Amino acid sequence: MNFIQRHQPDLSWFSELDRFFNPGRALADQPAARESIHETPEAWVLELDLPGFSKENIALKANGQTLHLTGETPAERPFATKVDRHWKIGSRIDQTNIKAKLENGVLQITLPKTEAPAPLNIEIQ
Repeated sequence: MNFIQRHQPDLSWFSELDRFFNPGRALADQPAARESIHETPEAWVLELDLPGFSKENIALKANGQTLHLTGETPAERPFATKVDRHWKIGSRIDQTNIKAKLENGVLQITLPKTEAPAPLNIEIQ
């Protein structure tokens, strides 16, 4: 798998019931940050608009084939907000060399590609 998929939470009526009984997990109340994904020969590049966030307010973790971004602006700000995103990343991403840079309210995450494994011929006995 050599592409990135954004995790889409289920927004069914079950989610609405969950949101009613557990308001701390309200999915619809969080505005979605705009994002773009493009590919270069060496990497996938994911860019998100995160105005008002600083690098101290953002946590980015790669765990298995999932990339997880969480962040929160200070509550005393007039338009305080939270962000919580998950992306499934392919097995051909070099997780040890993922880079992230926040500049002018835009978070740029670079996900370097690894080489595809060569096909393996198996001898039949």
